[in-house]
Amino acid sequence: MNSVGIIVEYNPFHNGHKYHLEKSKEKGDIVVAVMSGDFVQRGEPAFLNRWERGEIALREGVDILVELPVFYSVQSAEIFARGAVGILNHLGVKKIIFGSESSDIEKLKEVIALEKNEKFIEILQNYLKDGDSYPTAYNRAIEKFVGKELSFKSNDILGIEYLRAIEFWKSEIIPYALKREGVGYYSCEYEKNITSATGIRKMFEKNEEFEKIEEFITENSKDIVFKAVSEKRVTNISNFYNLIRYAILSQKENLKNIQDMEIGLDNRLYEMALTYENYEEFLNKVITKRFTIGRVQRVLIHILLGITKEITEQAKNKIPYIRVMGFSEKGREYLKKLKDKDDIKVITSLKNIQRILSEEERKFLEINERAGKIYGIVNPYKNRNIPLMERKMGEKR
Repeated sequence: MNSVGIIVEYNPFHNGHKYHLEKSKEKGDIVVAVMSGDFVQRGEPAFLNRWERGEIALREGVDILVELPVFYSVQSAEIFARGAVGILNHLGVKKIIFGSESSDIEKLKEVIALEKNEKFIEILQNYLKDGDSYPTAYNRAIEKFVGKELSFKSNDILGIEYLRAIEFWKSEIIPYALKREGVGYYSCEYEKNITSATGIRKMFEKNEEFEKIEEFITENSKDIVFKAVSEKRVTNISNFYNLIRYAILSQKENLKNIQDMEIGLDNRLYEMALTYENYEEFLNKVITKRFTIGRVQRVLIHILLGITKEITEQAKNKIPYIRVMGFSEKGREYLKKLKDKDDIKVITSLKNIQRILSEEERKFLEINERAGKIYGIVNPYKNRNIPLMERKMGEKR
């Protein structure tokens, strides 16, 4: 089968995601989605748990749904992309389709070539040392080096990392950039019936009427999303602050080993955790021009989950396992053929894990499953040991 890969969070699934999925289906026979689990790339717990978002993905037409483990999903764009592309590469995907503000693959490839220039790297590092966020420093470095402003935004920068990841894994995957329609990634504005996942989450936080929100989400997802909201089974990072605060205060000496921790930030986090009982007050005192909200939140989740620099270094160079969360009938047939490959350890069940995975590989699986348990302290859900199967709307579990 001609397989197409997509990298998603579905936090929650909306009309823009549906457009991306439909366009992906036009490129092949089967769509393989790698989806972040209970914690997502901006350094936040997922709005809905992984299995609810997974069921929506299958309803919408994903053929194989694979979890992006937490030691990739809450990382910087480079490691997030490397993990996701590595999984798709192992699964034999032929193409990757990702959203992009520019939708210009050749332009993105030019930047990859630019990054190999030592002078460009020096300029970029200088802007970062001056306190610029990574996207700002990146665009300023390009403008200074090439003499013109290219203005890369969130999806373009992530797209560049997908291309770099394809190179890293020496993969033959063909990348396609799909023009991002409607509003920006973090925007709360809307165009026609499309807004961002951020915008939808903000609507729920403001207790907007379901009738106002439902035009932005799909028919297949409404019952799951609205039921979870009605039963107060949705969450955000402020709900985790007591756990995060405890983790900071109890691990003072080990904070320096946490992934993405910089000199001085560990002491800053400790002092603010000692002082502030309210998450918003704590966060406002920690963030600076250099330590952006996204960057700080990722560090906080790393502290909460115990993701260290050592764990990250190991994970970014070798995919330890592949966890299948669900599949369609076509997806099942595709997976049967993959199982013949000795270099791919595809888990469709947590049974017999000790026989399937090495001790080192099990360590990484345990990190991910522990993250699910920590998520469940604040937002409880029933975990699954076997994959979801594609279901029609209204069909019972």
